[in-house]
Amino acid sequence: MKRLIIITGALLIGYLIMMTAIAPAATSEKATSIAVEESDDENGYVIGISQGRVAVFREGELVIRTDTQLSDLPKSDRVRLEEGIRIDSLKELKERLQDYCS
Repeated sequence: MKRLIIITGALLIGYLIMMTAIAPAATSEKATSIAVEESDDENGYVIGISQGRVAVFREGELVIRTDTQLSDLPKSDRVRLEEGIRIDSLKELKERLQDYCS
C-alpha cells in the first residue's frame, strides 16, 4: 500500500512538471491576451497576421496568435495589419490588441 502511494505521488509530480513545461508552448498559439514580461519592451513588437488572425511577432518569431479573424476587421485595419504595425512598448501593444480583439 505504501509503495502504491509513493508511485502515485511520483507520477503526479512528474505529470505536473511535464504540464508546466508544455503548457506555455501550447497556449501561446491560442491565447487571446498577451502575457509578456515588462523586460521584453526593449526590442519592440509587430502586430500582423498569422493564419488569417491578428498576431504579435517579436524579432520575427510568433509570440501570440489571437482568435480575432482578419475578415472580421474593417478594410483599413486589414491593410495596416498586412503591412505590419510596429509597436515599441508593452503598454501600446496591450492597447492595440484591445482595439483589434475586443
